[in-house]
Amino acid sequence: MELRHIRYFLRAAELLHFTRAAESLYVSQPSLSIHIQQLEEEFGAPLFERSRQLRLTEAGQLLLLHARNAVWELGRAKQEIAELQGLLCGSLSIGFTHLFSKKLVPAVLAAYHEAHPNISLIAQMGTSREVEHDILTRSIDVGLAYLPPESNEIEYETLISDQVFIVVSHRHPFAKKTEISKAELNNLPLVLQSIGHTMRRLVDLYFAKENISPNILLQLSDMPMLFSMVKSGKAAGIASSKVIEDASLHRIPLPGAPIVWTAGILKLRSVPLSAAAMEFIKLVKLHSQEAL
Repeated sequence: MELRHIRYFLRAAELLHFTRAAESLYVSQPSLSIHIQQLEEEFGAPLFERSRQLRLTEAGQLLLLHARNAVWELGRAKQEIAELQGLLCGSLSIGFTHLFSKKLVPAVLAAYHEAHPNISLIAQMGTSREVEHDILTRSIDVGLAYLPPESNEIEYETLISDQVFIVVSHRHPFAKKTEISKAELNNLPLVLQSIGHTMRRLVDLYFAKENISPNILLQLSDMPMLFSMVKSGKAAGIASSKVIEDASLHRIPLPGAPIVWTAGILKLRSVPLSAAAMEFIKLVKLHSQEAL
């Protein structure tokens, strides 16, 4: 068994498609299939169910868990050896939510690349839940997301906090209001983030606590599209002031107890940060005052 066998298996398990996995690895599909077959012979069990939809077998799922850890540990060893020699090289994977995507992440990535050109950076955006999942599976080293995380295996440090508002366009009937009642909010047509987003979870908890039955017209995962719907004047939204960038939109405080959220840096509790990750976090803290 060679390391490339494991890498090929991991990519095939991630994409559940041999052809796409081969293309992403810049190898031929037959070559990838042969490596997978050799791995199956090594373990004496099929790793994939080769039906219409490629699926992992029970043995494949077990190998996936151990293979991820093995590849991560080897990468970690490579970085630690480089650090012993006074070098900063290797790779760093980060995950972040939409909140950090406009200013902070681009500024930090640019500064990081300039300071450490030998580090290969991988950055991907997702929901807070996706960022947490990627930390737990060691797909990323550091995350930037809403707090607190759902898993106790993740430790975190707060960067910012902010309040959530009702937001309407200047054409909305509530455009002149500075406050609204719970009864008015009950009847207010709303466009909200989709279930699964941390902000939506906070909003749903607020509705339950304040005994409000929201009139939800539409649920969207894309924030720019959500604000476009709000700008049409046909519905109101609920969003953090940090992401309400359009000055033409009017903010109204939520009735009752306000929603105050926090966001920050997440990492796996049981794993010490590499020097590359610590440098990234240092830059995040440096730029957060200006970009958040």
